[in-house]
Amino acid sequence: MNTSHTIARLGDIASIRQGHPFRGAIRAAVDGSVQVIQLKNVGVNGMDDVHALMRTHLSNRKSPDWVKDGDVVLTARGGHPMAALLTDPPERTVCSPHLYVIRVADAARALPAFIAWQLNQSSAREHLHRQSAGSRQQSLRKASVEDLPMRLPPLHQQQRIVTIARAALLERSHCEQLIAARNEEVSRYAAHLLGGVSI
Repeated sequence: MNTSHTIARLGDIASIRQGHPFRGAIRAAVDGSVQVIQLKNVGVNGMDDVHALMRTHLSNRKSPDWVKDGDVVLTARGGHPMAALLTDPPERTVCSPHLYVIRVADAARALPAFIAWQLNQSSAREHLHRQSAGSRQQSLRKASVEDLPMRLPPLHQQQRIVTIARAALLERSHCEQLIAARNEEVSRYAAHLLGGVSI
């Protein structure tokens, strides 16, 4: 694979903003018209089910900045920054202020999925970790995220990397399901042999 690439600051190819400025704790409301992506919704494998987010009400008069398909969210708190690509998020969804919303502005240079993938690589995470401020509750400064150098190969290579990464993630999920099923089978046999329980 040809590895030729350019390097650009993340802030030069994308807009970066913090999530919605909630005042105080975010209060759940079953009848809320707004959904909120929080830190707990972003994991090592990307986003949890975006259709099972907390609902709430917004009191701000100003129209909020809703997230869009193709946005990348990056955790701004904690010692291990994680990023996730938003794919077809529900309408009227915002992020908590502990997340950055990254929106690629130069589609000719970068794919959002590739940016999310690169942000989760050890080199980017270590760079952001070193730039984190605060000793007890580490937090990322917006300037540090903007200054993060991104390696940008041609778009077809970006797409190939994303495709391979998604396939690997799917294989891992399948393997984990097989392991869980095998462990359950072993537990049933153990209960039968050692405890006299009928299988």
